[in-house]
Amino acid sequence: MTSPVPILLERDNVNDESVTLIRWFAADADQVTANSLLAEVETSKANIEVYAPAAGFLVYSFAEGAEVPVGSPIGHIASEPPALTARTADIPEAVTLPTVQRPPLTSPSLSRTEADAPPSTLQFKTVTGFKQRFSPVAQKMMELHGLTSADFSGQSVVRKQDVLDLLQGPSVVPAQPALRPSSEQPYPPAVKPISQPYKEVALSKMKRREGSALATGTRNAVSSAVSVLCYTRGLRQILEKRVSGGNASAAVVYEVSRLLRKYPALNATYREGAMLLYEKVNVGFAMDDGRGLKVGVLHDCDTLSLQQVALQLRNLTLAYLDDKLTPVQIANATFTISDLSGMGVSSFFPLISEDQGGILGVGAEQFAPGSEYGSFTLTLTFDHQLTDGRGAALFLNDLKERLSNYEKSTEDRQDYLACSQCGRPEPELVDKRQNLLRSVVPQGYLCTLCVAGY
Repeated sequence: MTSPVPILLERDNVNDESVTLIRWFAADADQVTANSLLAEVETSKANIEVYAPAAGFLVYSFAEGAEVPVGSPIGHIASEPPALTARTADIPEAVTLPTVQRPPLTSPSLSRTEADAPPSTLQFKTVTGFKQRFSPVAQKMMELHGLTSADFSGQSVVRKQDVLDLLQGPSVVPAQPALRPSSEQPYPPAVKPISQPYKEVALSKMKRREGSALATGTRNAVSSAVSVLCYTRGLRQILEKRVSGGNASAAVVYEVSRLLRKYPALNATYREGAMLLYEKVNVGFAMDDGRGLKVGVLHDCDTLSLQQVALQLRNLTLAYLDDKLTPVQIANATFTISDLSGMGVSSFFPLISEDQGGILGVGAEQFAPGSEYGSFTLTLTFDHQLTDGRGAALFLNDLKERLSNYEKSTEDRQDYLACSQCGRPEPELVDKRQNLLRSVVPQGYLCTLCVAGY
């Protein structure tokens, strides 16, 4: 009989310390083939499928819903079928905590430590064994008051204060404000206890990670925002006619990636009094159809053509809808675009994410009564530690001008040469004091704006 083959997660693809086992696709003790789909696990960023490393019989190490430490096998592949009756109790099961209507946290019997303690996050059973130890003073006090080790169940080391706490209840000493230099930030206010019954609902690992990233970005940045109104003569229809699979979102991503080279402070993050400028332009595109927010990333976006941006956006969207986004596809965004135009939202205030210095919000196209021309609002949230309102306004107006020029560059005019990458016609380039250069890749012509990376 050969040794069982462990079913492990690739550490390179998982940044968490633990993952949640969502489901098994084969039953315990089932015979499986090599490379067959066995399970699905949830990380803080994406769901990952796990495949059989070898052929044999599947042996569970964890049940569905359990938290699995990264590096621990979720199961094994055995050469012979296991005896299920002998190992049923060995599989850690996920524990569903009962819903409790909690009373107000105003009981005088609660100490400050107990009242402020976070709710339990127990998710699966564990068995822990340890040997209790007692200090000499604690032993004498226990003998004097008739206490036994059972009174301190769950404590590995018992000291004098533990015995006093049991006899008298933990003493609460009123907190005295500590002296601190005036330059320091004030202490955060204490969380006020909830004074009415409530129901606690556990958040998914993905939602907790999303909240953590936004909270970190908000704490690290001094957020401010500016908005502009961008007019269009049916930008979406023009792009769909001229660019296969193209849409307004692709145009926004394409132009933003070029402008981030012109405004590098938006492609950066703030750390301890310094600006960290990213060498690459990796534009993230936020997606959420109700199953959780994910940000697909177009790496080296400033090197892609409009056609390539449209294709990559389509592939990222399909991968999101199929729950097939890989960790690489959602990692290392340096700037994010959040487009809520499909939800009919006219404008909103997007939040800067972790390790970034800016985010662009795109609103829905609005039409005045009887007007054939629409407009949409662009809102840039930026870190005031890295740039200022003037720089943010210049960025938005440059973006507005570039998007407005799409209708000019895509008009049906056969007597003008145009840039093969951005589509700007020769008359427009002349007005901007720019030129067209003959190009081999892409074939045709490139304007000096695209050559310069703008």
